[in-house]
Amino acid sequence: MVLAGAVDPSKLPHYVNLDVLGLVYLMSIVTGYLEISGVAELVAARVSKLGGKQAVFWMLMASGGLSLLLENVSVVYLFAPVALKLAQRVGVDPVAVVVGVALSSDMAGSATMIGDPPAIITAGYLNLNFMDFIIYKGRPSMFFYTVAAMVAACMVVATLAARRATRAGGHSIKPNNEGNAVFAVDRVFLLEVTVFVIAKIVLLSIRDQIHIPLTLAALVAVGGITLTRILIHRDTRSVKEAISKHDIETPLFLAGVFVISGAFVETGLASQLANLLLSISGGDVRRLALLLIAVSVLASAVIYNTPYVAAMLPVVVELARNVGADPVMLAWALLIGATLGGTLTYIGAMGNYAAVRFLAARGYPVGFTKFASISVPFTLVSVLIGTILYIISWW
Repeated sequence: MVLAGAVDPSKLPHYVNLDVLGLVYLMSIVTGYLEISGVAELVAARVSKLGGKQAVFWMLMASGGLSLLLENVSVVYLFAPVALKLAQRVGVDPVAVVVGVALSSDMAGSATMIGDPPAIITAGYLNLNFMDFIIYKGRPSMFFYTVAAMVAACMVVATLAARRATRAGGHSIKPNNEGNAVFAVDRVFLLEVTVFVIAKIVLLSIRDQIHIPLTLAALVAVGGITLTRILIHRDTRSVKEAISKHDIETPLFLAGVFVISGAFVETGLASQLANLLLSISGGDVRRLALLLIAVSVLASAVIYNTPYVAAMLPVVVELARNVGADPVMLAWALLIGATLGGTLTYIGAMGNYAAVRFLAARGYPVGFTKFASISVPFTLVSVLIGTILYIISWW
């Protein structure tokens, strides 16, 4: 973009939101602490004690629940091994269970402002706080749209997994007693991590009142856990292991996305797209919102939803200005379509592709059709439920 002259180099600092990048980077270290503290293993082990469709449902709900706080690819890699063993133990389709874990974690990411990059970017762009994603101006917000849709969609996938034929991907599906691993959990470590994660959430929810940046809230969590481990427990091993899991690639990727988004506005493409959607909708804000959901579902099925959301936020603001609507109203429509639509194919979200790679490496190859047989019902149900709740909230 810079070399082509579409972006003025002097405007790069204006396009890139360093506060959002700092939050994303520090969250990767928090994720490292959560991984090694054993929270995911503890939840998964408890769920695996159940049987049949109920066990699958709660496994999917657990992965989606954890994705409210963690980046979804990490959740997939944490839950996929246990999900596979659970499927083998209770005699259901392993592909449906592991893919279901990815789908539920993908869609749960926008239920809170710290779940996934699209939600983080939206919060930063529109200056939203943590509670805005739960209740916004007295109306139920993304948390309720997403969680209700996730519950319904997880029930669908659990039923599909239980009803699959006795063979999937060339592997017999018979109940056995494998996968009953017992995880050793340092409960003190787990409690410390939980306390500081909650502290981070509290700071994010009141940051507008106390005027602190996003990065500082995450730094409190990382610094608190790190100092507690070192000063109280002399546990430098856990600290080194957590820090080694830091993710610099995602912030760099997002920096590039911010620049592309800036060019999207600078070149006038955002205005042109806004005018097109405005023309099709006839200026009616309700039709415009539904159109935005539909367009976002289709777009996120074939491209990663993070750059799509970043590029569309300027469009949403311009559309809201033209129809005299609250831009947050249309931003929720964007997130509903982009987040729930990202579950349609395994190229729409990184978590989906991570699950496909995991299964293939363990002898369960998943083609496009196989994936779609699980993702299409999941997506249709989740988009329908999310849209209905959105309509009830804003109409």
